[in-house]
Amino acid sequence: MRRSHIALGLLAAASIASPAQAASAQRAASADRSSAEGGTGTPDNGGAAYGEVSPRAEDNRPARKRSDRRRRRGSASGRPVLTDFAVSRRSFYAFGAPARVSFRIDDRSDTVRVTLAIRRAGSSETIRRIDLGERATGTRHTVRVTGVEGGDPLPQGPIELRIYATDSAGEKLRSSARASSAAELAFYWHRFPLIGSYSYGGEDARFGAGRRGHSHQGQDLTAPEGTSVVAPRGGVIQQVAYQAGGAGNYVILDGEGEDRDYAFMHLQEGSTVVRTGQRVRTGQLLGRVGSTGGSSGPHLHFEIWENGGWYEGGRPVDPYDHLKRWDSWS
Repeated sequence: MRRSHIALGLLAAASIASPAQAASAQRAASADRSSAEGGTGTPDNGGAAYGEVSPRAEDNRPARKRSDRRRRRGSASGRPVLTDFAVSRRSFYAFGAPARVSFRIDDRSDTVRVTLAIRRAGSSETIRRIDLGERATGTRHTVRVTGVEGGDPLPQGPIELRIYATDSAGEKLRSSARASSAAELAFYWHRFPLIGSYSYGGEDARFGAGRRGHSHQGQDLTAPEGTSVVAPRGGVIQQVAYQAGGAGNYVILDGEGEDRDYAFMHLQEGSTVVRTGQRVRTGQLLGRVGSTGGSSGPHLHFEIWENGGWYEGGRPVDPYDHLKRWDSWS
């Protein structure tokens, strides 16, 4: 009853009041009604005008949408920004474990098109491009670089890896204070076949040294028993066998993408971890240094055969210069 009396009184007053006074009276009546019904008199949208979004409504939106909006924001200039770029190793080998490249790019676009360019160190010449396609922004990506993308191995030596990206608006990637767009590493076709201490021995250990009834066909590397013997080049294991009076436990490896076989002899009893027909990577463990067969002490007898297979039309070549070169970077 009290609400009705108030409303009727205000309406009567409005009939003789000015338009401004009438509008004021109506607002007061609305406030009285809201207060009487337990309201606050404040609109639910916090007082925002038509078409505006109040701060309270913004805060009630799902957190995931706000996060996505921040992720796509990118730089003030609107260009995609590189916020992370790293390489897993300083050097890697053909047909070996790849280098892992990780990166993150932030941008207003959901995706950017990414390319890796490989240059010779100290040169602006691009020798290989790797198209990584469309990649989501705001997340960390990891890709593998083997050095044999496109077929042939990269040239040997120090290289520079650069990352490029373009978003849907055609804007180009820029680096940030947190990440450079270039990384330096090195790539090689072969690695030294031992991991551990060793020596090249004297003249008697060299290729062509005299032996009873024949000449030495490889290079002897003196090393402690149990030293790791690894593949100098990825490929396929051609033979795993034992020769009591000569090679002892030995392994023959057919090198990937080249006309070469590699022989590893006098391996420690029970240490061979590969089998005939198995494919191996550069640097993968084959066995360990021993003194089996016709050997007077622990060492690796290492041979390289070219222009055909091991005792299958090929010929042995002096491995010394090859070993010294591989030794310099392994």
